[in-house]
Amino acid sequence: MLKMAFTAYYRRLRSLYLFFILLAIALLFLSSRESTRNLLLGDEPIWQSLFTDDDDLLWWNDRFPCEKHEPIRIAIVESAGVHDEVTAALVYAFGGHPNAELRLYFAKQRYKSDVIINDLELETPILSVNNSNTFKNDVKNLPPPHFVISTTCELDMEKKESVVDPLRHLLHNETTHLFCLVHHADYWNKGKHVDVVREWVDQERVDFIGLSQHTVDYLLQKSVTQWKDLQASVTARTFPPVFPINQTNEDSSSEVSLAMQGDYAPERRDYKRIFGSLDNVVKKMNGTTDLTSGQPAEKVKLHLIGHGPHVQVPENIRSNVAFDEDLSYPDFYRLLSKSYAVIPAFASETYLDRKASSTVPASLIAGVPLVASEKIIAAYSYLPREAVWLSEPDEREMETVERVVGDAKAYQDKKDKVKAAAKKLMKENRLNVRKWMDEDFRKSGIVPADADTGSP
Repeated sequence: MLKMAFTAYYRRLRSLYLFFILLAIALLFLSSRESTRNLLLGDEPIWQSLFTDDDDLLWWNDRFPCEKHEPIRIAIVESAGVHDEVTAALVYAFGGHPNAELRLYFAKQRYKSDVIINDLELETPILSVNNSNTFKNDVKNLPPPHFVISTTCELDMEKKESVVDPLRHLLHNETTHLFCLVHHADYWNKGKHVDVVREWVDQERVDFIGLSQHTVDYLLQKSVTQWKDLQASVTARTFPPVFPINQTNEDSSSEVSLAMQGDYAPERRDYKRIFGSLDNVVKKMNGTTDLTSGQPAEKVKLHLIGHGPHVQVPENIRSNVAFDEDLSYPDFYRLLSKSYAVIPAFASETYLDRKASSTVPASLIAGVPLVASEKIIAAYSYLPREAVWLSEPDEREMETVERVVGDAKAYQDKKDKVKAAAKKLMKENRLNVRKWMDEDFRKSGIVPADADTGSP
């Protein structure tokens, strides 16, 4: 009762205070002085004080994470120790926001991926980089993040103690939104990870992110359609995982480098046909000479970048094949950037309809053209056809290389287009994540629908 009486007295006193302010404004306005106009219409008009709530907070100033006010708190979580490249692309994109702060949580940073992240030019600070097991403690002890990005959602949502429990705690906090990265769209028809994310779906507080449009299409059309009792709408975005790297000076070695990455297992690729085409490429280049110097053309070398037992290489091209293993990310991209062509050599057709290959964005990051069929162009729609070595119908990838190899002018033209495409994608990614965050704020009511957050 005493508290209610005090509150009523406080509000009456505040009303009286506001009355005198209004009276003063009216008297000043009648004087028509320039200083009066500044008080009313300047950068910090006096009438803002009329719109404070009981907590003395300006509704557009402190409560909402608009670009000119409270920083947006972003947590990027990767608890499985994989997909370092995707994580780097997310850090670069979300780190491009001019008023945010990042906290990163990794199970481990493999192959010097920390060097890649440390070299990124960000607009926002990285406040901390910790083990993913510390995420739960930060959720308890720090202000709740506005956004949590689960980098490997299929696996993160299996980690009950380190990821799932903290996320359930954040689910009760109405200001937190989840971004869920989908790597295998066909894994999302059922399972524990689906049950966990469904809790967020039911409240419409999660966006799925696919690494190419074909994975988003599969998720929405073939996996989500199997969910029972779905009442909420499902939002899915497309995010090509591309980020900048420090490019070294162009290599001056006399080598035509071809690159192919992945498991060396013989059942994953038709090595007999690959090596047969490589032999033809070598013969073609050996028959070419530099007309100005009379020197033989560059030596051809196929770099198999990956892991596993080595396959048998025919004697006649043994010196033209290199097995590059356990490369750090800086060394990987450095080697890739010297390639005349990157050969995808997908192990199965699933990379064209339900999961995304890392080779496609890797070629863009390294700035070199990919050998691509019409099917690859259709699946990875962010890849410009003018920036690839386009295979003809029924032509194998190494057969495409055999046809186009040796054209230095065409190669330089392709490289320029690849670099331009990568630059464009990175800019779009930064703009898109800002747009997504803005939309999620508005949808949840954290920012009023008509508020200006400064987003593009």
